[in-house]
Amino acid sequence: MASAPATALPSAWRSPRLRDDFLLSRAVEALQAGFPGDALLGAEALCRRHPDLPAPALLRAVILQSLGSPLAGAAFLRAWRCDPHDPDLQDKLLAAWLAAGEHAKVAALAQSLLAQRCKAGNHASLLAMARAAGLAAPGACWREGDAIEGLLCDPGPSPRLLLRDEHGGQQYEVRPEGARFRFTPPHPDGVWSLALAGAADALPGSPLAFAAPRPAAGTLPAPAPLTVLVPLYRGLEQARACVASVLASLPANRAGARLLLIDDASGEPALSSWLASLEAHERVSVLRNRYNLGFIESVNRGLRQCAGHDVLLLNADTLVHGDWIDRLRAALYRAPDIASVSPWSNNGEISSFPDIGRAAPVPGAARLRLLDDSAAALHRDGATADVEVPACCGFAMLMRAGALAAIGTLDGAALERGYGEEVDWCLRARAAGYRHCVATGVFVAHAGGVSFGAEKHLRVRQNRAVLLARYPDYYSSYQRFLRDDPLAGARAALAARAGQDADGQGADGAPPRPPAPVFAGAPASSCTRIALWHHRIGSPQAAQVLALARLVAARADDSVRLLVIGEASELLWATGVVDALPQAGPHGDALLDDTALLAVGACAVVLLCDGDDLPVDIDTVRLGPAFDARYWFSAWLDAPAAAAPLRYAHNGAR
Repeated sequence: MASAPATALPSAWRSPRLRDDFLLSRAVEALQAGFPGDALLGAEALCRRHPDLPAPALLRAVILQSLGSPLAGAAFLRAWRCDPHDPDLQDKLLAAWLAAGEHAKVAALAQSLLAQRCKAGNHASLLAMARAAGLAAPGACWREGDAIEGLLCDPGPSPRLLLRDEHGGQQYEVRPEGARFRFTPPHPDGVWSLALAGAADALPGSPLAFAAPRPAAGTLPAPAPLTVLVPLYRGLEQARACVASVLASLPANRAGARLLLIDDASGEPALSSWLASLEAHERVSVLRNRYNLGFIESVNRGLRQCAGHDVLLLNADTLVHGDWIDRLRAALYRAPDIASVSPWSNNGEISSFPDIGRAAPVPGAARLRLLDDSAAALHRDGATADVEVPACCGFAMLMRAGALAAIGTLDGAALERGYGEEVDWCLRARAAGYRHCVATGVFVAHAGGVSFGAEKHLRVRQNRAVLLARYPDYYSSYQRFLRDDPLAGARAALAARAGQDADGQGADGAPPRPPAPVFAGAPASSCTRIALWHHRIGSPQAAQVLALARLVAARADDSVRLLVIGEASELLWATGVVDALPQAGPHGDALLDDTALLAVGACAVVLLCDGDDLPVDIDTVRLGPAFDARYWFSAWLDAPAAAAPLRYAHNGAR
């Protein structure tokens, strides 16, 4: 983004408080002026500093779409995730997917959004895109107080609705008058599904749960019988692998656990056939939902089925090993006030390994055995101990029968379909005097993020609002746990014992794929840039970088700027010739990786601090004691290459 000399800089550029708004407006101006490279640098800088702000994320998506980048869809997805209830962001994401031919994604997300949009009356654009993607969307329904409301998009002369109750199996006929309808269900504690008469699928918004969780009466033995409860919805191959690992582990466990599988109306013949073949196993039971209940109510049906049992809630995208059940149960019964325990995992939020709160690739079978055996040995030898946590993660969560009897099942009435339900249960248990722990002697592999797709972000935002209203202090305690990391010692011990996974392979055992190209060619920029690679304010070279920036600022024209990837001091900002972006994190959080920024910024040379290396093969200059900014800059300006941005093959993206 070209600028005037530093003396004419607007105050917004110099002020940290005003700078972000100024950078956003400059990025918009650059795009309008035909310099998408400048605009993309500004948008990406703001996205890295403020990943939850929708405006810069949306601008970045628009720029990438204008450049024909294959990252445009991912950029619109990130913009939508900033505010998943915003109908404009929803429409822009669906339009981008539709333009890219991603019809299955459009249909899946539109189905999950339709009830919200029909209720608000702004569903016309969403409905048009859903139908363009092949989704037959006759309408939607939602819960409003003690009533069911809905909208029929093409009601016809005499529409008939069928209301079905999963609990009792009753079916009722409803005859709405007109497109919008409202009625009270026959009894107040059902889980209801609504469909047009003759239609195979329920209306979007179904099922609608009205029953709040209720505690059970009586006392229970300790330890109680144990059931491993696995809800299933499609995903045959992952489910096969999960169940096979559980069945293989049963002989190694003394608990005598049974396996309860719940098919949430998957509608896949291959899955149904596989489940039928499992029913002959003496320790396997199968429940089939008559219609899709969603994750929470499927779990609740299973919890009611095995009332009086300890229940090990297990996602269908997990893999287990050895006597994992016995070790989890030992952790649960280590004290009478422990309500639930969860193990280590590659993807377990608080209990994630090797980094807290960060998902890692699913370990292969040999790696899983090593991690689980190492965790077990460390715990057995007293090198690690279980750690109390604010709430357990539901991917593999063993729940005490006594706690289930005291506080009831999951809350499917206030929390929709999935996400946050285990946190709510844990916090209700905590209010009743129970605790929750990470069982540091067990490791379970978990893929994660498979069942809900893009809908996950909508459900997370929706259900988090409910949790915040109920438990205002929970998220601050969760963030405090992430910051203080009481699991750090145990995690370090496991890393030392099991070693780091250094085989250079992906989660499926295949070599990692090279990053996809970001652009067909470098986007147009208003100037040439000198890049500073992973600059640090406190480095010995910081004074040389500042001297160089002041030399650039003293020029009569604005054809040269600095691209600082890393840290930028206020003195650097004050020169007015710096485009500064925080360094990309180690976990792939940035949409564009740092090497891609060199092409975006039309960089002609990259300056490296001592000890740094550039992961691409391009011309560089190393800063150090012998570097003289004035001499180098003068020589560089006189060289023919100074006016030409770098050309290189790597166009990385994350």
